Amino acid sequence: MPDFASLPLPDAQFVVAPDGSQVRILLGLQGGAMAHFQLACGQVSAAVRHRTVEEVWFIVAGAGQMWRRQGLREELTELRPGLCLS
Repeated sequence: MPDFASLPLPDAQFVVAPDGSQVRILLGLQGGAMAHFQLACGQVSAAVRHRTVEEVWFIVAGAGQMWRRQGLREELTELRPGLCLS
């Protein structure tokens, strides 16, 4: 079993994801990992399709919309703080 780990949100260390969002890498384990993504006001990220990764999003602040498509099913979800979505 791995040791316990704790990590505060990094201040300014980030990379830019392929969709244009700023990413702060958080903790990771063998079965999964967490990262903090941030878009500037008015910024739109590009849609990305993963072949081997599943994502869970939790909205911390701000508002916007997320478009999702799976096969023939698609939807536009209004984002608000406290919302969690896959």
